Amino acid sequence: MEQMRDSQAAHRRGAGADGADPVVVAVVEDEALVLAGYQMLFESWGYQVVSGGSSDEVLDGLPEGRMAPDVIVADYRLRDGQNGVLVIRALEEACRTSIPAIVITGDTSVERLREVSASGLPIVHKPVNGLQLRGLLEQCLDQVREQGRA
Repeated sequence: MEQMRDSQAAHRRGAGADGADPVVVAVVEDEALVLAGYQMLFESWGYQVVSGGSSDEVLDGLPEGRMAPDVIVADYRLRDGQNGVLVIRALEEACRTSIPAIVITGDTSVERLREVSASGLPIVHKPVNGLQLRGLLEQCLDQVREQGRA
């Protein structure tokens, strides 16, 4: 019983399956203020955050010894014609692994929503509901834990 409580506490604070390594959440957002908000939110939930406006910035920020983030949260519309789906796929390719991810969008055009839906990635619409985002993040982390990566 005590072991179960310890495991649940580690899960809540974002620790990995063994309780030692924190879960790393990559946040891809090109608006500095929004990026800072996500970073503070995820850190308040106990996760280690690697953030940037592009896949290269996220890869450069990975902690030493980490080959990939555990989860990616990416805004759909990014600078230089990039979008969250493309950046997620670029990170997966660079890390040579499938990474659970969430796309956040304020775009309501049918075409854009179809593009995101076709990716198979979960979508969170702006304004972001923190409870919904946390629920999706936990679902993604459950996938990671099932694969034994966190």
